[in-house]
Formats: sequence, C-alpha cells, structure tokens
Amino acid sequence: MASGDLLFTLPVGTLHPPATSGAAFTAIAGASSPAERFVVAAFDSTNVEYLDTDQLTMPANYSGGGITIKVVTSTTSVAGGTVGYVYGGAFRRIADDAEDLDTTAHSYAFNDSVEIQPPSVVGETTVDDITFVTTGSDMDDVVAGDQFVMRVRRNPGHSDDTLGEDTYLHSVLIYET
Repeated sequence: MASGDLLFTLPVGTLHPPATSGAAFTAIAGASSPAERFVVAAFDSTNVEYLDTDQLTMPANYSGGGITIKVVTSTTSVAGGTVGYVYGGAFRRIADDAEDLDTTAHSYAFNDSVEIQPPSVVGETTVDDITFVTTGSDMDDVVAGDQFVMRVRRNPGHSDDTLGEDTYLHSVLIYET
C-alpha cells in the first residue's frame, strides 16, 4: 500500500453502537419516486456518543505510515455559517493470543477532527479528516496483519463543537496516510 490508498469503506450500517452511549440509527428519505432511504447515525449535540466497527484486520500490505479517517457527515437543519462540530476516532488493537476481550478494559485514545463546518445546504454531506500521523501509540500500535476495532464519536464537549443540534454520520473511510 501507499500513502493515500483506501483501506476500508464503512457505510454507517456496518457500524454498531457499544453497550452504552451509542449513537441512534435513523433514516433520511430521498426525493425520488419511490423515495430512497439513507440510513444514518444521529450523534447528539450534548452527550458524547459512539459507534464501533466489527473486528477488522489491517491489510498485510499496509506500510505503517499512519491513517486518515474520513468521516462523511451532515447536519439536521443548519447550513454553513460560523458554528461547527467535532468528530473523533480511536483504535483498539486486539493482539494475537494476548488480550482477554471480556475482561480487559481498554481506554480509547481519540484523535479529533478540526472543526467541521456544516455543508452549504441542508441535505448535503461534507467529508472531513481525522489524522493519525504515525503508527505506534497514536493508533494503539496497530500494524499490518493485526486485528483491531475502530471507534468513532462526536465530541460535543470540545471547544470547537458549537453546533447545538444533532449531526448525521453517513459513512467512514479509512486511508493509509
């Protein structure tokens, strides 16, 4: 793999809420006849909420140069303007024959996006980056061939999250940096 190569495409329907504090799934109706149904996850504007991937395997040809998570989001009623919101991502490495999944507590170390500006029109999406510049502790030491879980959250407690409404997550893309 090389810098900029796509590793995973994760539509929101492939993610799942953790046992507590999970984002709620809903749908946006399209305008076609019959109308499409776009499944999204609604992230709250006051409480931190999360979604997790299933257990994934980092591709064997991942060269270890870091990761960029691209979040595809939208807002429920605000377009453009001077307010924004913040998403974060984190990794949990599942080391081979070394971690008891039902008894080992893991503290996710989140990297947050820069302030995401709402799309210029309600109903449009925006694509923004969450960067993990190197392997190592920034990514819980995930390397090629490792099993891992990636967790995404909205961080309404961040000083740059000033949008007082829910946001929608449409999908997550994971690229090699």
